[in-house]
Amino acid sequence: MARKNPVLLTSRPAFPSDFPTRLERFKEASGLTWRVLARAVYVSPRRVHYWRHGTLPDAVHFYQLLTLAEQLGLRDVLVGDDDPEERDDSE
Repeated sequence: MARKNPVLLTSRPAFPSDFPTRLERFKEASGLTWRVLARAVYVSPRRVHYWRHGTLPDAVHFYQLLTLAEQLGLRDVLVGDDDPEERDDSE
């Protein structure tokens, strides 16, 4: 009798612990308004407000945010390493 593979349960993706701050930086760097940013990722401005105050986006909306960040060349602002000013670039 063939054995079925067990279902692997994983936790939520590891969001940066400072996601609301990164979202603020992303908005500033992109030059978008909150309303335009919401439209660009197909959510209401209210949803973006929740994200700004600590609610994490679901996987679909996070993917849309990442896609927008990639298009604008701002992926590192949204999900890059910790504060780029703290990195040692002397390698």
